[in-house]
Amino acid sequence: MSKLIKVCVLRITSGNWYFILSERLGHFFDEYAMEGVSNDDNEIYLELAPENLVKALKTAQAAKWIKIKLTKKHGPCLTVDVDLPTLGTHSRTVVHDIPVSVIPRRLWQDYEEPELPQFDVSITMPQIKMLRNVVDKMKNLSNFVVLSANQNGEMKLLVETDMVSISTHFRDLLETQSLVPSLMKEMQK
Repeated sequence: MSKLIKVCVLRITSGNWYFILSERLGHFFDEYAMEGVSNDDNEIYLELAPENLVKALKTAQAAKWIKIKLTKKHGPCLTVDVDLPTLGTHSRTVVHDIPVSVIPRRLWQDYEEPELPQFDVSITMPQIKMLRNVVDKMKNLSNFVVLSANQNGEMKLLVETDMVSISTHFRDLLETQSLVPSLMKEMQK
């Protein structure tokens, strides 16, 4: 995510963390507690550079625990406390302060999840490493990538500019669960 965009919005609710990607979702922790503006608006919206969060969390790969707090130092920050394992009895804590902008409540509706229709297409994604390589190359050509998929297990990534139109096609991405009933029917014949 940090390679694709420079800034994102982090929406924190009592049940989830959402990374909202926009240039004009995720559940990461076993447990956490948060307190929003009020009981009715129990959420927090923050704008941050995902690259900074990635750098902070890289130090936490072998952590015993991670604590993330919204703090006010020279300005609003997400303070990431990381307790790293040691061989001795001493503790080793690393602290990262990530600058954030708190999004006012009057703008929260701009970041609500859009209403989406029921989808008729379900596919298995290609290997993430391969997909990432393709997207990394395409982002050098354009800020926008068009993704399309169909019920035949085909997915296409497309970049169009005034100078060039490039697409990458993935095939045989049928969801394995949808193949099981048809295989069962074949076996019964």
